[in-house]
Amino acid sequence: MITGEYKGASLGTLAVGLTLAVGLVVGLGVGDDEQPAPASPTVDAAFLDDTIEGPVMRHLPPFDAASDTAEIHGTLVLEGECLLLVSLQGPRFPIVWPAGTTWDAEGQAVVLHSGERVVIGSDIGGTGAYADTEQLVEWLGDEVAARADSCVDGDIDEVIYLENTPGAVRHVMMTHGS
Repeated sequence: MITGEYKGASLGTLAVGLTLAVGLVVGLGVGDDEQPAPASPTVDAAFLDDTIEGPVMRHLPPFDAASDTAEIHGTLVLEGECLLLVSLQGPRFPIVWPAGTTWDAEGQAVVLHSGERVVIGSDIGGTGAYADTEQLVEWLGDEVAARADSCVDGDIDEVIYLENTPGAVRHVMMTHGS
């Protein structure tokens, strides 16, 4: 039965309750192992929202959960404005790097979010996927797709799309055939 009497909580009480509820959900919803890696203080200033810096094509921040699982291995090569990964089998692929990756033009090196430097000629490995340049239009826009398209190797219309995680790239020692 409605009596016309109002027995509601004040707006202040509702705001405090909602704040506590949201804090509890956020606090319980993400475990310590799911937190993004701490940012390197030297690279945070360069954690830009654009997708191209020099020859580096990169994901947009923030980092994503790891999902792509193809193993990527090759030697880093720079040809004009194209950073390429040359595999042991010979194909050359443009690379989309994780967010926070920058380019050191003077040192001719890719600088990862961690601050680790990958100089031209280094052998690297990582996890990611192979994508065609049309997919890059959807994911990163026309500018990245156009750059990738200008860098692809002949008939192979694919780009290495590294995982957008801080640890997606590592130096490796490869045995080059004779």
